Amino acid sequence: MSKQNILKVALDVPLDSVFDYLDGGNTVAVGQRVVVQFGRRMQVGVVVQLANHSDVPADKLKPILQAFGQEPPLDAESFALLKFCADYYQYPFGQALLSALPTRLRQTQPAISRKQFAYALTVTGREVGIEAVAAKKAIQRRLLAALSDNTELSESALNEISSGWRKAMQGLVELGLVSAREILAGLAASIRREAVQPELNTEQAMAVQSILETSRKFKPWLLHGITGSGKTEVYIRLLQAILADNDGQALVLVPEINLTPQLESRFRSRLPDFPMVSLHSNLSESERLQNWRLAQSGQARIIIGTRLAVFTPMPKLKLVIVDEEHDGSYKQQDGMRYHARDVAMVRAQRGKLPIVLGSATPALETWHNATAADAKVRKFGLLTLTNRAVSKAELPNIRCIDVIKSPLQDGLSPILIAAMRDRLAKGEQSLLFINRRGYSPVLLCSACNWIAPCSRCSAKLVVHLRQGRLRCHHCGHEERITRQCPSCGNQDLHATGHGTQRLEETLAAQFPQARILRVDRDSTRRKNALADMLEAVHADEVDILVGTQMLAKGHDFPNLTLVGVIDTDSALFSPDFRAAERLFAQLMQVAGRAGRADKAGEVLIQTAFPDHALFNALRTQDYTAYARTLLQERQMTQFPPYIFMALLRAEATDFRQVQQFLQLAADNARGISEEVMVYDPVRPTMERLKGMERGQLLLQADSRLQLQMLLRNWVPQLRTSKLAAKVRWAVDVDPLEF
Repeated sequence: MSKQNILKVALDVPLDSVFDYLDGGNTVAVGQRVVVQFGRRMQVGVVVQLANHSDVPADKLKPILQAFGQEPPLDAESFALLKFCADYYQYPFGQALLSALPTRLRQTQPAISRKQFAYALTVTGREVGIEAVAAKKAIQRRLLAALSDNTELSESALNEISSGWRKAMQGLVELGLVSAREILAGLAASIRREAVQPELNTEQAMAVQSILETSRKFKPWLLHGITGSGKTEVYIRLLQAILADNDGQALVLVPEINLTPQLESRFRSRLPDFPMVSLHSNLSESERLQNWRLAQSGQARIIIGTRLAVFTPMPKLKLVIVDEEHDGSYKQQDGMRYHARDVAMVRAQRGKLPIVLGSATPALETWHNATAADAKVRKFGLLTLTNRAVSKAELPNIRCIDVIKSPLQDGLSPILIAAMRDRLAKGEQSLLFINRRGYSPVLLCSACNWIAPCSRCSAKLVVHLRQGRLRCHHCGHEERITRQCPSCGNQDLHATGHGTQRLEETLAAQFPQARILRVDRDSTRRKNALADMLEAVHADEVDILVGTQMLAKGHDFPNLTLVGVIDTDSALFSPDFRAAERLFAQLMQVAGRAGRADKAGEVLIQTAFPDHALFNALRTQDYTAYARTLLQERQMTQFPPYIFMALLRAEATDFRQVQQFLQLAADNARGISEEVMVYDPVRPTMERLKGMERGQLLLQADSRLQLQMLLRNWVPQLRTSKLAAKVRWAVDVDPLEF
């Protein structure tokens, strides 16, 4: 067939191909969204090519049903990046492309952003002022004060004042003190505050200068700075310099949603002239669409986001920053299993622009790329910040409490209790870190040692005492707390071990006058709950914080001087070869919360192994020495970064089908390449998850090229296998979890 009206359309289907359609008389460009009939369903697709020939017979070709011609098309750079990722991570291109779009752009109806409003004082509001509202209504009074200093404020500006502004503002509108005006969704200037620009120390100034000298070419930089060393200030100076001279854009990636608002707030106060948007999963669908479009149009100059933001179209991108680059949250664990840090590196390389990776505890792969003796491997520039940015702030004193010699009382050692009592007397804050939410990790029978299991997973149910429930933190299954052992009939069942809820209860009994705040996934389910909690901490309305890893990084609490680490010993002897690296990073991060201002900080770690090499390195806070030791171990045992891995995961309700599929996959892989080590199929640590029996197959190669060549031939074979249709399977390139 030879016509000019054939469209190659990528669809969100698990097939590694594009599909031919007729344009149906529509004028369509490459990158345009279209609606097509696919089987019995209507689907949104993206046009990836215009063609004059199709291998499909003319009478079989269908026309597209609709073209969204009024929308700007996806750019060629985004296509190329997503095609590279689909090929590298062995994922269908159509699914990769569509999953990178906001949800509204994957729906068949036109994508419309939500309404937005701007607010201003009425004549009455200006006359009566702040005194019209009771003193106890603090948020309303702050809103009135801000409105009196500004003619009009947008929703984004009000978000900077308080996360709970909407309810308070509705009350002011009902009182007739404030009027609301509908506006077009777009960017608004930040509220101008008198933000002090601190003087850079020598190391910070050198870091900024070095990066700016390479601002017009691709250059990866590792910014290795101890906690509190002022990495964020370096980011701000880079953004000021690179965005000042042109209409460029910058992408700033953060690992978790809870780090986005505080970084955005700091950037807005220091960089008010550069329009800024955020992209993360806590946004509503319309907010995400609006911010994505502002980035795509070039109107937003700074884009702050979590891992998916790495695919955001930005036509004028000049700088990429990856904060806390070591964090495992950058790795997607379902769908296309990409690593946002690595994709950001590819994007910077293709755009010929600098990329800055910031961390106090860099990933060993990154550290290897910055410090290797072999110049061919040492591709990153290394910039170090060894001093805390606040002149009087010093690194905290880290001590281990031997729990064998100092027995615990309800999970707390006498030494830690005394240290907390001392901080309460001084009016200072304490943080207790325990990476286990719930009340207790297990429900145990004292007679037969039965432990409440999850019926759908190879895991134990966690006790949530206040709700009277047992919950699985892997699959979400829950049930009532049983009063009698189903194995032996014994009624003496014990909630054993400590979680955040039990620790909170213990502290309330130990310190009845203290204001205690628990911060974990259970207590922060409400939108803006975390922001409100952090605001209370900064306002000194909290004496003791109890939290999980949500509090371990990125937060700056000037009055927090004590950190207690409750239970980390299980990670010291984990079968996961990355466990020691993760634990060291986590403890360094949580230790960095103490003593960030002019008050001395102290970190107390409860452990039965105080002389372990990890704790010895932690006491001296010598990441460099510990990283060197871990890299030597990795080289001897042949683990990344010295080799390259891919993992084939499979699951089904019948494990025999998993075995058959993985054995076929192993045989096929061995037949394709003798250069890649193909291990025998095994069961993972979590053998059953969400009712599915699981297995996995590990591939290992000396070079990335060898591994990719095998995958390129092997994965298409798996897709056509009859056994593949009986199991759920996925390939994970450069896996972080096994």
